[in-house]
Amino acid sequence: MTIPTVAAPAQSYMFETGTTLLAKCRNKAPEYALACTAYIVGAVDGIKKDVFIGRAKPNCWPAQMNAEEVKRIVLTYLTRYPDQRQAPASVLVSVALNEHYPCQK
Repeated sequence: MTIPTVAAPAQSYMFETGTTLLAKCRNKAPEYALACTAYIVGAVDGIKKDVFIGRAKPNCWPAQMNAEEVKRIVLTYLTRYPDQRQAPASVLVSVALNEHYPCQK
């Protein structure tokens, strides 16, 4: 699965990429592990909020998700698709979860 290319100007205000998120999550220091999980959970909450208020298309994610399971899904995606890591991390969280929980047709 590929994600849309992000235009260069968007890069100037992107806080976290897949590369920086993966590095943070792989860091053994406890504060980095916490920051990794907090980022991913925050991204999920933001995406769910956008769906709730109608700013994003509905997805097929479970209503309740375990933070560690979501983190595992995202890290598996980032490891499997290194060519995607330059994209915004929040987009990659969504892509990883959409791939893991596809909508049935």
